[in-house]
This record gives sequence, C-alpha cells and structure tokens, in this order.
Amino acid sequence: MLTFPHQCYCTAQEPLCGVHREGAALAYKIIETCIGCTACVNKCPVEAISGLRNELHVIDAELCIDCGACGAVCPPEAILDDIGDLCRTFPRRELPLAKVVEENCIGSGCELCINICPFEALSLQDAPNSHDYFGMATVDPRKCVGCRLCETACGWSAIYIDPPREMLKRKVYPLEILTPKKGKGLQRASATAAAE
Repeated sequence: MLTFPHQCYCTAQEPLCGVHREGAALAYKIIETCIGCTACVNKCPVEAISGLRNELHVIDAELCIDCGACGAVCPPEAILDDIGDLCRTFPRRELPLAKVVEENCIGSGCELCINICPFEALSLQDAPNSHDYFGMATVDPRKCVGCRLCETACGWSAIYIDPPREMLKRKVYPLEILTPKKGKGLQRASATAAAE
C-alpha cells in the first residue's frame, strides 16, 4: 500500500495549490452513480479516496490534490471535478501521461520528478548527450496516472502531462452514444450539481 503524506505543491507557475486556491472548494466529488469498483482508489496518487467494494466511495477534500486521475478511470463516470463538471472516462491509450522535454531535463540527476511520483512511473536513463552527466527522466506509461505531481515538482519545465486537463474537458467524441446506464448517470450528475 502506498503511503504519501499530503503536502502543498505550489510552484512559481501555480502560486496557489489545490488546497489553498482562493475561494474554491476544490476536491473532486463522487456521486450516487458510483458502483464501488475501486478503480479510482487504485489510481489516486495521494490515497484521498476510500470506500468498500460495491459501495459508494468518498474523496477526502483535505487530501485531494485536484489531479483528475480518478475521474479519467471511473467506469460509470460518477466523479465531479473541482468545478462540478462530470469527469469523462478515457480509453487507456488516451489517458493523460507524463512526457519529458529532453532539451529542458538538465541532466543533473536532480530526481525531483522521480522522487515525488508515488507510482514509481519515472526513472533515470542514460542521457543521449555526453554533457548530460547523470541522465534524464524517463516515463513508464504503464505506471503513470497523469496526476501532475512530477510536472509541479520540476522547476525546469522538463516534464508535462499530455493532454493537459483543460483539453480533456473539451475533447470531442464524434460517434458518442450514451448507453442507458451512462445517460442515467449524466442526468443524476446534472441534478446533483444543480441541487448544490
């Protein structure tokens, strides 16, 4: 079991973190359409989600870092994001994934991104350039959940999550057909969001 203490990951690019952003109730929220499959529990990098199998799960607002990893893998699409929009589930090949910008990875062996990753999805590999003495970060796509902890920790903009969260919300599904189950979930989510 992963143990990962809650911390503030404020950076120069994002001066206020998920917990301290002004006036926002940031934590994601699981709604009644949750089937208790535990997919979100397994993807959460900070262990902010709890619940028993086949029962409604709960997200601890104090631990949630607003990364969206849970919403991207929720089969019944039963998670609302930080602004109350329903999170969409994505096929594995379209899930957010960390990408390394080789020109920016300073090759010093700083390992900030590697040390902060709770899933051990990053490691150092020998650098292709002889001037990069300690090597560069490399991503294991099978382990990465796209939580943005590495992106936030890197002070050199050498790692980012692709696609960015903003693009995931705008993604177009040309042949999208709602199944009765998903249609029902979307109606409930809208009703829940409207009631709050």
